[in-house]
Parts: sequence; structure tokens; C-alpha cells
Amino acid sequence: MVSRRSVLRALPLATAALVAPKLPAQQGPARVPPDPAAAAGAAIAVQGFTADLYRSLSSTAGDGNVVCSPYSVALALAMTRAGAGSTTADEMDAVLHAPQPRPGALDSGLNAVDQLLTGRYQDGDGTKQPKLATANALWTRLGLDLEPAFRDTLAGYYGAAPHPVDFRGATDLTRQAINTWVSDRTNAKIPELLQSGSVSPDTTLILTNTTYLRAAWTYPFSVPATAAAPFTRDDGRVVEVPMMRGPFDTMGYLEGDGWRAVDVPYAGGGLAMAVVLPTRDDLAAVEAHLNEEWLGALLRGFRFQMVQLRLPKWTFRLPAQLGGVLSELGMPTAFSSRADFTGISTEPSLRIDDVAHETFIAVDEKGTEAAAASAVIVRPPSIPQGPNFFVDRPFLYVIHDRSSGVPLFIGRVHDPLVTAPA
Repeated sequence: MVSRRSVLRALPLATAALVAPKLPAQQGPARVPPDPAAAAGAAIAVQGFTADLYRSLSSTAGDGNVVCSPYSVALALAMTRAGAGSTTADEMDAVLHAPQPRPGALDSGLNAVDQLLTGRYQDGDGTKQPKLATANALWTRLGLDLEPAFRDTLAGYYGAAPHPVDFRGATDLTRQAINTWVSDRTNAKIPELLQSGSVSPDTTLILTNTTYLRAAWTYPFSVPATAAAPFTRDDGRVVEVPMMRGPFDTMGYLEGDGWRAVDVPYAGGGLAMAVVLPTRDDLAAVEAHLNEEWLGALLRGFRFQMVQLRLPKWTFRLPAQLGGVLSELGMPTAFSSRADFTGISTEPSLRIDDVAHETFIAVDEKGTEAAAASAVIVRPPSIPQGPNFFVDRPFLYVIHDRSSGVPLFIGRVHDPLVTAPA
């Protein structure tokens, strides 16, 4: 039975600067200047965590569509890990692929990646340049004393300042306020991350972080209202889907053992969507090889070539509970009575209850809109000379930053007509 005496939550990324309920829109606390040298290690760490989390999550999703933002989950877990100790910290570092020396390199590296990415894209208009914005906040129970080192780490490396709220006396109003904060920073794409009953009077701490992306394609697709094309699912069923068509100019192209991929650029050329299509077996055979090395080689390996591309339109939303997945990945102690989060507060017996994560994605002829939020809950107790790339069967996709190799969103499309889990 999970104790209900204290709660710590974390929500990953969304849009705009840090703003707490009842506070004016303004910048968060001053952050440590980004160290570009630390970004490379963090980018590799995010690649490793992305591969692990996607592979585990997709295996529990059957043959349905999948979308998630391991980048968002990684930031939430990293903020939580800042208050962890002993075995709890060691296991979280391993799951997060934290670079050496631990834990400082993880905080410094994620701070550098986050500031470098948002510095490039947070002022974009979503058309001529992508808009990518993140926000972090720390919601604390009235009267809760935080350890100074934890407070300083979250402020300096994650831009998250503590905001005291009345979990005990205004439980549901507080939940609604946090949901509004998340919704505002995800363009209303994640309207209710915290479901009714998820915040209780004994909630101690909630860490929030959101990620929001809106990006137009470099080369817009065309898709007439009547342009339907067959799409063959892995179960053999053929569905008619709205199929977007090029032609395109040059884009990244890569072939591997049993698959080939195209890197579809967004306006400005900094971000792209890698689309991986099986050539021999079904998509599961490709996913079976997905690990840190495979993902890194994919994102580094594209070479420019003229490609004739057809890609279906799709919209999908996936809420997921990640506690079991993360425990199986190697951090079970954080979810047990043996958890050590004494670096957060002198509050006794803090442990993670579950990790809620929700991601939304919409892909059409103009571009992509995607948003993610996560909650870590802790309680005590057409070019003829180039290849054709017709995406007419299940495929894997990765939205990533080209220069750093950081994957932001990852998923698969089994059926473009499905908009949410059954």
C-alpha cells in the first residue's frame, strides 16, 4: 500500500517562460550560464534514455500507435534526482544514462541543452522558424522547508523556483491551477494532466516541466481533400488514409539493415523528423534493434539526397503511467519504502508513487504541433532521379535537433486514422 503522507511530482516540458498561478508572467530565477562542453554528454544521455523508454513503452502498447517525449520525462526525473541519495540516486543515474562525473554533469549538461535549444527556438513563430519552449516550476506545500542545495540546483540548472500552494486546504483548486499552468504552456494540448483525485491534502511537492513544439515544414506538402491512399497495417488490414505528397528538394536519406529512413526538415533547417520505414519485416523487427547506438547512428548518418516523399497525416494523443516501466528499466528503489530523497527536504519517507506522462502530436501538410507533460509523484510512507519514399505501412518517427542530436519526441504510427488509444 502506498503511503499518502507526502507527494512530489514532476511534469516535463511545454511553452513560454516560467509563470506560477497568481504571479505575473516573467522570467524564472537566474540560471547558470550554459556550458557548451557539457551539452554533448547530455545529448548522448537523452539518446540512451529515449531508446530505453520508447522500447519499453512500445512493448506494452501492443501494435497500436505510440508517442512520447523522453526528453520531457528526463528533465522531470533529473529534477527529482537532484534530491536523491544512495542507491536511489545510483539507479536513477543509470536509467538516465547520466554522464560522469555524477550528478553534476547531468544537471550542467541538461541546463546547457535546454538553454541552447530554447535560445534557438523559443522566439520562433512556428512558421519561418520553429517554436520550441520549455518551462519548469516547483509547487511546495505551505511551510515546507527545502534543502538549500536542492533549491539552488533547481533554480540554477532548471529555472524552477518554489511556489508555496495550499495543497491541504484547497486541494482541487490547486490541482486545477497546476493543470491551467500546464495547459497554458502546451497551447491547450495537455488540458488536464492531473486527473481528479491525483492531488491529495497530504501532497508535499510537485515539480512541473512542459515542452511545446510548433514547426512548419521547410517544403510544405500538398494533400487534396480527396487524396486518400492505402496504408497497410502490420496485421494486414488496409485502411484508406489522407496521404500528403511532395515533391521536395534535397533531404536526409539513409538505408540500414531491413529499413530505410528520410529526415524531413522543418523551416530553418535546425529541427527535423526522421521517418524510419521497414523494408523487409514489420516495424517490430526494427524496434527490436532500437538502442542508444542505433538511434545515435540514425540521427548522425543522414546524407542529403533528392527524395520523392509521401507521408500520411495523423493526430494522436497518448497518456501513460510510467512507474512500472521506469522500475523495470532499473530504478525500483525510488518507488519503494527504501527510497532516499532526503536531499529534497527533511520531510520523512518520500518515495515516487508513479510517473504520469501525456503527449500530443498533430502532423499535417503545413507542419507539426507537439506537446508533452509528465508528473513524477512521490509519497512518503517528387524527384525522378532520387528514391521514392512512400510511407504506406507502419513507421517509426523521431523529432530531433540536428546539430546536437537531441531527440525531442519519438513514436510510431500503426494506423494514421487512430487518434487515441481505444
